[in-house]
Amino acid sequence: MNLEQLCRDIKANYNRLKDKTAAFRFLRYQFELLAWKKQKLKLGAIVFEIKEFTVAGITLFEEADIRYIRQDTSEDDAMKFENRLKALAWQWDFKNIGALIIVSSLGFLIIYAHLYVWYCENLPSLAFRDPNADEMIYFAFESTLVFRNTEFFKSLILLNYWLVNTIVSFCINYGMLF
Repeated sequence: MNLEQLCRDIKANYNRLKDKTAAFRFLRYQFELLAWKKQKLKLGAIVFEIKEFTVAGITLFEEADIRYIRQDTSEDDAMKFENRLKALAWQWDFKNIGALIIVSSLGFLIIYAHLYVWYCENLPSLAFRDPNADEMIYFAFESTLVFRNTEFFKSLILLNYWLVNTIVSFCINYGMLF
């Protein structure tokens, strides 16, 4: 119903109304209904907040954050990282940073242990090296890098053997080839 038309009709026919309180109650109901509809339309409105990230008083960058007006965002606010840190009474001091380092290193150690166990269980041919492979590595490097029959390299033959032994030791100890 058109609210302006209703107001004009009540004003023009005020003397003819039998129940004036019911008419005013109906008019108040229409005003409240209009206000509720306007409020409902405003629920989807958004506002942009500009957040500045500063370190030592220097603004590094700014970010625009979308906030919905007239909607309950308390759960979203509670999930934000800054508010989680406030709930824990986090401060950037030695005690809290030390605890963070200890907890994160334990977490990484547990993840590494699980990954290593998975690696050993699912890829045993890569995880466990055959001891005969060491001899194969030594033979491969010795046959390719040591030149015995060239007259020029005879003076460097000890250097070639030393190079082969070093490369083989490196590959065996650090698992470079197998």
